[in-house]
Amino acid sequence: MAKEKKPSKYELILCRVFEDHYSAGDEHVEWEREALNDAADALGISRVKNLGDLVYSYRFRRDMPLTINATAPEGMEWIIRGAGIAKYRFDLIPEQVPIAPSKSLPVTKIPDATPEIIASSALGDEQALLAKVRYNRLIDVFLGVASYSLQNHLRTTAKEIGQVEVDEIYVAVDRHGRQFILPVQAKGGSDRLGITQTEQDMAACAEKWPHMICRNISVQFAGGGLIALFELTVQDDRVVILRENHYKLVPSNEITAADLRLYDSAAADAA
Repeated sequence: MAKEKKPSKYELILCRVFEDHYSAGDEHVEWEREALNDAADALGISRVKNLGDLVYSYRFRRDMPLTINATAPEGMEWIIRGAGIAKYRFDLIPEQVPIAPSKSLPVTKIPDATPEIIASSALGDEQALLAKVRYNRLIDVFLGVASYSLQNHLRTTAKEIGQVEVDEIYVAVDRHGRQFILPVQAKGGSDRLGITQTEQDMAACAEKWPHMICRNISVQFAGGGLIALFELTVQDDRVVILRENHYKLVPSNEITAADLRLYDSAAADAA
């Protein structure tokens, strides 16, 4: 018989913070980063050295502990949002539908223009993914715009949210002259697409580039060499997919005449 898994230190501390600040019926529970140390002390366990990693884990990687979500009404769940510098808030929102690559979409083959030295030197999946997107102009292909990488790993702040990190920022222009700011998140490993990342990217861009149209992009490896691109937004406290396409980078001789006829037919149908 399998032994019941013991809660991790991160889980114990976060649950204690929630318990210390939550009252029955609350839909918003505010707290500050130092509350994590207070919780560890109250539990008699060692403090976490990297408090930011604890919060990041439950915002972007791990499921919220069951003991916290057990207080949510049916059809609702708790998330953690930034509420200022070193400030956070548990918010009760409708249950989110996981954002994952669809298995029913067609695949578009793109001639691989990634320099071999870049592909062989990337330090991790996210860096490799961002490089492939950049060198193969997948943002342009996906959105039908001319885009340019403005900055990698942007660290900034947004009012009422606090610190925001974006993997890469693009600027773009379309054939009508409209200008866009494109926050791009690369998801790999255990990271997941979620409402908090989408919200904070859009908030930071609205604050820093208020005259440009923000379009939120997420990219991830989808298995079998596929790269999935999503355009996301938030509607009624839910992340929704506005657009999703799958691409595969291949040598040009692997793109057949049949592939090209299929792409031509799909473009004609979309016109």
